[in-house]
Amino acid sequence: MSYLNLIELLQKMGLSRKDLSGEVALITGGGQGIGKELSRALAWLGAKVVIAEIADTGKDVEDLIKSEGGEAVFIKTDVSSEKSMRELFKKSHQIYGKVDILINNAIIYTIGSIKDQPIENWIKVFNVNLFGAVFGINLFLPEMLNRKRGVIVTITSDEGTAYLAPYSASKSALQSLGYSLASELGENSGISTFVFGPGLVDTPGGKYAFEKLAPLYKVSFDEFVKLGSVGGFDGMMPVEYCASGFAYAIVHAQEYHGQIIDPFRPLGKFGLLPKINDQKSEEYLSIRSMSSTLEAAIGLKKVLKAIKKETEELNFFAKKWMEKVYVKRTSLSIQDWLDTIDDVIKLFENKDLDTFSTKHEWLLSILRKLEKNFEQTKNDAKGYIKDVENLKEALQVIEYRRKSVEILLNELS
Repeated sequence: MSYLNLIELLQKMGLSRKDLSGEVALITGGGQGIGKELSRALAWLGAKVVIAEIADTGKDVEDLIKSEGGEAVFIKTDVSSEKSMRELFKKSHQIYGKVDILINNAIIYTIGSIKDQPIENWIKVFNVNLFGAVFGINLFLPEMLNRKRGVIVTITSDEGTAYLAPYSASKSALQSLGYSLASELGENSGISTFVFGPGLVDTPGGKYAFEKLAPLYKVSFDEFVKLGSVGGFDGMMPVEYCASGFAYAIVHAQEYHGQIIDPFRPLGKFGLLPKINDQKSEEYLSIRSMSSTLEAAIGLKKVLKAIKKETEELNFFAKKWMEKVYVKRTSLSIQDWLDTIDDVIKLFENKDLDTFSTKHEWLLSILRKLEKNFEQTKNDAKGYIKDVENLKEALQVIEYRRKSVEILLNELS
């Protein structure tokens, strides 16, 4: 596949240079990796960008954005220092008068087994990854509340990753922080907040980490990357694709309030993920295959509608718990699952193989997560339901639901 550049991706997603006109976006860790490309993307969309970065690479990103016709300023910042963060708040307001979008992107990580990592590693990682975000939210949220306008994002990653325990734990905490913030803000504050999960992205920092992790997993670098690749990319996702999907989510933040969003959803929506190979495409051209896949998708939709109805009938706390479980375990909310399956049904009804092929690998990856979720739900039921007959009935329902996913997976695989 020949990859598109950042601007081409933004344009193909229907975004324009006026989408964030008049907005001020502050990105911690904006001097490299995802932060760098996101800074470029938001500047192209019309935002004035504050690059909060501890390294001098932040100045290089400022210069790059200006050379591309955008507006940006680099403010050297140590996010682990409350004093430095207060200076960031002060300087950003002196320059631009406000901050509309806060992206808590700055991170560090340490590699090693839990038994070998000193407590200093945990403190250092949590000070940057978690408390840096807490400082930022505490400083910039009150003004957003006064103006009833703003976007705040925390960034998560896979939890429980071996040899990255401090980093993974801090990322799980950031996910929880994002959920708590969304719950407190509710739907009418004017502020949208979501959690972003980038996945395996091709950045210098990512490559360095994966090179160190691969031998600990007893695999080569290429094998390690393939273990985590999703969405049809041959290895890591190009950083421009991640940043464009991230930028789309920021522009449409209201739609994603209180959710976890990854770059694959918006990229897939606009057909920007790699396609399945030509041989596989020929298989899907058969009417028989299309018809059976359509039938399987309709079956899963019925299951998801039943789950949504059950969820809506729960009490407030149980409903919130259920919604979070689905996003955490499967990457999508229940409503997003319904929307996704609806899209698949329409594609097969219209025999639109070309568009389907761009969603294929991503769809497989999330369906596997949904199937695994039902397996986990069985274990949940065994722990909560003590009556033998009730448990038997519940397990039969869950197995039926898992089977509906398996059938669709078999059709698509």
